[in-house]
Amino acid sequence: MGFDRNQYLRELETIVNIDSGSRNPAGTGKVAAFLEEKYRQQGFQTELVSVGPEVGPVLVATNAPDEPIDLLFIGHTDTVFLDGEASRRPFTIKGERLYGPGVYDMKGCSLLTAYLMENLPAELKRSLNICVIHNPDEEISSFYSREVIIEKAKMAKFAFVMEPSAADGSMIKERKGIEKLKIHFKGRPSHAGDAPEEGRSAINELAYWIVQLNTLIDHDAGVSVNAGTIQGGTVPNVVPEHAQMELDYRYSNPIDVTAFLDMLEDLQIHAAEKEIGIDIAVIGRRPPMVDVPGAKALRSVFEDVGKQMDTVISFKKSGGVSDANFTTSVGVPTVCSIGLIGGAFHTDHEYVELDSIFSRLELLTAVIAEMSRRKMFCTSADRLRVT
Repeated sequence: MGFDRNQYLRELETIVNIDSGSRNPAGTGKVAAFLEEKYRQQGFQTELVSVGPEVGPVLVATNAPDEPIDLLFIGHTDTVFLDGEASRRPFTIKGERLYGPGVYDMKGCSLLTAYLMENLPAELKRSLNICVIHNPDEEISSFYSREVIIEKAKMAKFAFVMEPSAADGSMIKERKGIEKLKIHFKGRPSHAGDAPEEGRSAINELAYWIVQLNTLIDHDAGVSVNAGTIQGGTVPNVVPEHAQMELDYRYSNPIDVTAFLDMLEDLQIHAAEKEIGIDIAVIGRRPPMVDVPGAKALRSVFEDVGKQMDTVISFKKSGGVSDANFTTSVGVPTVCSIGLIGGAFHTDHEYVELDSIFSRLELLTAVIAEMSRRKMFCTSADRLRVT
């Protein structure tokens, strides 16, 4: 394997030192353009797909125009950090760890994907149809790019979501689904002392909703409800006309979202009876990442290759979400969080373990080779049927 670690580190420094928060189209665009050039140099066909002015482009790179796709790789170019963070704490190497905004989640992993494509054996790369997606808005629920992801996932045999691995090296096999809502309540103001009966309290209705929604909580079943922010009212002696909350509902079983949506309908009826206006905006939505047919066989390849390399491969469930939620929703066997090892993501001390760069590159190359040996990819007959 002709991996040049020093070149990788120089290029990682370049993209980590670019501010690329989800709402920074120029920054995510720069990172996408940098990665695009990496794929072009390898002979990939590339496209920067616009998904609206609010965010940067989606980079799509393919080594062949044919369908179906054998392997779909997904990563993202955005971070959670505000502009100025890259200059405040630029990329640094301290001992055996790398630091900087987004170095772990997930610029190091996105760059690793390009290096994985570069280091795949030529005969293996020629035999596979590969598609790579780098989207600009994963940290804000892939609200703009999800249709591009789903469209490509529908053509794919397998998906590798290159999110970072946990500090112990574990990967993800299941993730919760999420409904994230911003709910505005509009009541009727009045004097709280002289005419309280004339008022319609937006805050009282909000409080009623929280109490009712919390009855859905079932931690054993993987259901959680969290009113993460609330605002409302003006002064204590006025019945509040306005209130607002941001709600986070997470669930493991796809059927559990039905109970949540049914309750929302009932609560809106209650609000109407109390003469409270309701406006609900969806600010985040992902179905759960579930075990689909073929997923266990895919994980077994990782486990078997890990044993051959004397590396423990473990998979766990997560309450967090990623773009793997979309790929399994259309039935694609998926492994998630197979990228670099590190920790403390979304903080000012996130890090990557330096030695995980080559070890992950070596593992993923071996996994793809083993999948090919086991004839898990599309055959010539499959491609003829599609064309």
